[in-house]
Amino acid sequence: MQDIKLTIIYMRILKNFIGLFLLTAFIISCVDENESNADFVGTISEPTNISALVSITQDNTGLVTITPTGEGVVTFHVDYGDGSDISGSINPGNSTDHVYMEGTYEATIIGTALDGSTAEGNVTIVVSFIAPENLVVNLISSSGSYNILVSATADYATSFEVLFGDEAGGDATPMQLGEQLSHTYESAGTYNLTVTALSGGSATTQYSEDVVITDPPVFDGFSTFEDFEGEVPSNFSFGGVGNVQVVANPDNSGINSSANVMQCTKDQGAEVWGGMGFAVDGHINFNGNNVLRLKSYAPEVGKVVKVKLETSAGNVSGLTYEFDMVTTVANQWEILTYDFSGAPDLDYISAIVFYDFGNQDAGVYHFDDVEVGIGEYIQGIENFEEDVPESFSFGGVGSVEVISNPDPSGENTTGNVLQFVKDDGAEVWGGMGFAVDVIDFNGASQIHLKSYAPETGKVVKVKLETSAGNVAGLTHEVDMTTTVANQWETLVYDFTGAPDLEYVSFIVFYDFGNTAGATYRVDEIQLID
Repeated sequence: MQDIKLTIIYMRILKNFIGLFLLTAFIISCVDENESNADFVGTISEPTNISALVSITQDNTGLVTITPTGEGVVTFHVDYGDGSDISGSINPGNSTDHVYMEGTYEATIIGTALDGSTAEGNVTIVVSFIAPENLVVNLISSSGSYNILVSATADYATSFEVLFGDEAGGDATPMQLGEQLSHTYESAGTYNLTVTALSGGSATTQYSEDVVITDPPVFDGFSTFEDFEGEVPSNFSFGGVGNVQVVANPDNSGINSSANVMQCTKDQGAEVWGGMGFAVDGHINFNGNNVLRLKSYAPEVGKVVKVKLETSAGNVSGLTYEFDMVTTVANQWEILTYDFSGAPDLDYISAIVFYDFGNQDAGVYHFDDVEVGIGEYIQGIENFEEDVPESFSFGGVGSVEVISNPDPSGENTTGNVLQFVKDDGAEVWGGMGFAVDVIDFNGASQIHLKSYAPETGKVVKVKLETSAGNVAGLTHEVDMTTTVANQWETLVYDFTGAPDLEYVSFIVFYDFGNTAGATYRVDEIQLID
């Protein structure tokens, strides 16, 4: 290789020398013969002290400026020492720029004299990239989101690598300058995120931070249009209902810990249609939502609570919509959910509440957090908290009674439940039933029942009958199976296929198909849309 390099150099030197020779001959020919003298040629010496000044830019680009130096030199060439081509001709005082990778290199400087003689000198060039400085990592995340956004800046950085803390193989994700990475974690947790700023070589700078990912909040599509916490809405009352005012929450516990609620008083002897209403801030338009709900506090169970919405036209047929629900607890907060799926697509500006509709009894009532949204309309069938329903049993099942909840925990914290005993040797079809107010599914599809059984794997059959009794085509039954022992669970029955009839009897068969004895309990039977 050295021979090739010398050949290239000598060719370049010969070319330059011929040019110089012709120029010299021209000059000599122009001088007087008596003044011509070529003795100076003999005074030309070989180049000496060949070296170079080296300047390395501190920007991690690897750019190096080489300025050759030497005595008796008319032109220089540089062998960069990294396997690249030799430089072109460099006049004294000039420089050559070259880009190196990080490392140590031995560069050769070749100086050529006027007579074509050459000399060499070596310089050691060390290219060491500096570590990135002023690393700044930008993280964007939000509570309840599994996704984060990462970007970074740093002086002298050429790129970045990101470890999000959940990599199975430990491989980092590359990130270019000016790029923003998006990453989604599979679950909530604390993850150690590391961002490494890379230089052009081995020098790096790191930043680490614990990223806390939380589960998204449960969102059921509801939005509150009145919570009585700010300005009191314009309100009115009628038919013997008065004392309408926003008051301090009489029981800020359980499902309602807010500060303020709406109170209304129904006087003794009030009209059966007495109620109160308030103006909505703006208007209510369901826009695909299907239910309205509110938190209710009443002194008795079994009270009808009617909610009616009116447009600006007032109480005009076709421009209003109303629905009834019934209180199921006394002197505690509960959520009443109203089926407004059939409401006309109108802009409603007034919400009217009728407590104990149809009666003239006195009572003080409270409600709060009136909302609309997408959700389940729930109609209570039986909760065994007040009047004991008329019941019956058959096939070796007896001792049917309402008792205090033996385990008010988990999925069922109510006061009372229905208990019945299946005797040993009972008929495989032994069961019990009770009368219910008319069940008309009217678009609903499920019945939920809270069950307490001593064993798992027991078939729990639910059968609905009309007033015709056990007549084919006028009943419908569905089976479910217990999944826990000695604790409450909710069994969900799909009654999608039930005939569109009015059912008046609710019958339960525990451990259907077997004759073994046991004690069973049911509660909170509900119709779900």
